[in-house]
Amino acid sequence: MVMAFTGFEIRYAAMDLQVAGLEELEESVEDALSRISELQAGTHVASDTFFSQQFMRNHTEFDSFATFCNQSPWPLDDIGDVQDVSRDQLNEYIAATTDFETWEGMKTQAAEDEIIERIASRLPDTR
Repeated sequence: MVMAFTGFEIRYAAMDLQVAGLEELEESVEDALSRISELQAGTHVASDTFFSQQFMRNHTEFDSFATFCNQSPWPLDDIGDVQDVSRDQLNEYIAATTDFETWEGMKTQAAEDEIIERIASRLPDTR
């Protein structure tokens, strides 16, 4: 490919490329895709694992999902009880106490963080 500009020319070269040693990455991606399918289909999760302490500290006023539940205006013992709260009321609580506007947004971000962590934790440190 040649691109001509007034007074000079830029050339791009194409090459065939084969990369070896991506098996661990491939396995990690397959694991992540499997987890995405599980989450989309609906699966049982441990709330304090899914909403990790790091996630809760980074995105909410709380140190843990248990504290999020305990300080809510409803009697929540775990993630299952959250499903019983009016979506509008829950979204108001989430908007006031987290970085998210909705319960769906909070769950989606937690899932994305979990999946990225799964991939990253299985890759070798190349530094």
